[in-house]
Amino acid sequence: MNNTLFNKEGHLTEEALTILKFDRLRDEELIFILEHISACEECAGAFADSFKDNELTEAPSGFQEKVQIRIKDKKRRNIQFNFYCVKVAVAASIALMMVFSNGLNSLANSKANYVKPPDLSVLNSVNANLNNFSEKIIKLEVFINDKEKK
Repeated sequence: MNNTLFNKEGHLTEEALTILKFDRLRDEELIFILEHISACEECAGAFADSFKDNELTEAPSGFQEKVQIRIKDKKRRNIQFNFYCVKVAVAASIALMMVFSNGLNSLANSKANYVKPPDLSVLNSVNANLNNFSEKIIKLEVFINDKEKK
């Protein structure tokens, strides 16, 4: 590393700030200096102060309004998300209370008197007819096979 980048106190020199500002550093030096600036408030302030007003660019028109709108949208989404979380927590609490209380048993017992079991007689008769039909087919096949063997 170049010894002219840092002074005796360990902060960036004016020369280092100038070559950083005009992007005349090797990649290793640039990474080293930027890591230092991210950790050192004094050097970060000195680097920011090294720019004159005429060197900075103006923000595009409407930029501030767009930023404000995005901030408001972010806050609104956070509020909606928090409200959703509260609703889920309340629903989960109610479900747990019902599971661990006798509420479900009493609900199931009260509704059992009103539920009529399905009528399976039609299904049973269809099933019996299908069984009879399949047995007749099997017997017919056996009979035909016995005739062929003789």
